[in-house]
Amino acid sequence: MPMKESLLPPVTVHFQQGLGQKFRQPSGTGINFSLFEKELLKVGDMDVYPLAVKAEASPDNQNGSGEGNSKSAASNAQITQAVFGKDKGEYRVRVVKQILWVNGKRYELQEIYGIGNSIDGDFDGSDPGKECVICLSEPRDTTVLPCRHMCMCSGCAKVLRFQTDRCPICRQPVERLLEIKISNGTDN
Repeated sequence: MPMKESLLPPVTVHFQQGLGQKFRQPSGTGINFSLFEKELLKVGDMDVYPLAVKAEASPDNQNGSGEGNSKSAASNAQITQAVFGKDKGEYRVRVVKQILWVNGKRYELQEIYGIGNSIDGDFDGSDPGKECVICLSEPRDTTVLPCRHMCMCSGCAKVLRFQTDRCPICRQPVERLLEIKISNGTDN
């Protein structure tokens, strides 16, 4: 619930239907932090402010007039819950939780540890941190669940299933392995 709803009404941005959409916030529609000057200038290191961003797909039958917008129709949405606060003298936003609603079902997104190194550019065997922790030569593409460490190539993961039931990073029991194909986005 917004603390100052009259000052910060929800912003609706329409764009075309389909996958691969990129959001660019229209100029002049951001948050004017001068509205919160009194709160943000408080002395103290522990002041944090909740922030939620919801991106929702409008139902196909919505005609813009409010008619036909059935609340019973399941919509798809992404909700990002974050905190806005001061860290080492600078204001920062830290994501706390992300939730997806798909066809009326709720999914909470979980971070995959090590995926950031895997998607930064092309794989280069001499680049430390992108290779499988077992063979040290192939790019990482397999995540261990439930600990969520992306640390192996698919070949080593297949062998691992028959040799041990422990994650090579944290030694927690392996329930499942999840292979993730990472696209660089140039072949859309």
